[in-house]
Amino acid sequence: MTNDQSAGEPSGLRERKKKQRRAALHDAALRLVERHGLDGTTVEQICEEVGVSPRTFFNYFPSKTAAALNLPEQIISPEAAARFRSTTGELMPAICELLADSMSSGVERRRLKKLITDQPELVAAFTQWMGALKAEFTTLVEERAGSPEVADAAIMLALASLRTLMHRPADDSRPDAVRLLETMDRLIAVRHATMVEA
Repeated sequence: MTNDQSAGEPSGLRERKKKQRRAALHDAALRLVERHGLDGTTVEQICEEVGVSPRTFFNYFPSKTAAALNLPEQIISPEAAARFRSTTGELMPAICELLADSMSSGVERRRLKKLITDQPELVAAFTQWMGALKAEFTTLVEERAGSPEVADAAIMLALASLRTLMHRPADDSRPDAVRLLETMDRLIAVRHATMVEA
């Protein structure tokens, strides 16, 4: 084992523990909110379930709502943004990867939809998060697209595809980026088919 490897292990272990603690906080928040509602759940109850202090909780989530929905503070990670900026291939597959990266940190889609349906007070937080995602996403696509027209068209197609994908069953085990690109292709095919018929 080299010095570089051993130096990387503590950091890797630390990151794994952080991910595990974040997942445990999310799971506890989700369970409690499903059982008692958002108003009937406190940060203290979530902390008690996981065995951490409120101070530790707030290192991971800004609120119990964010914990229940598993909304990351950084909507698009710096790593995902850097990958998107540095990719030189086609724009749409890169957009799908970028969106899928931001989706992968959230709750399973079916459970999220049910939670929001059962707890309407969560709609505002989720809508605000989606608005922030759209703003960050738009900035990145505009930087890369080269023209406002191309950026606008790509953004509209990507967001329409994302909405369509969110309403489809989540029982498909393929990566979200693949499913998102296929959804885009279907929407484009429908557009072409309706143009030919008209």
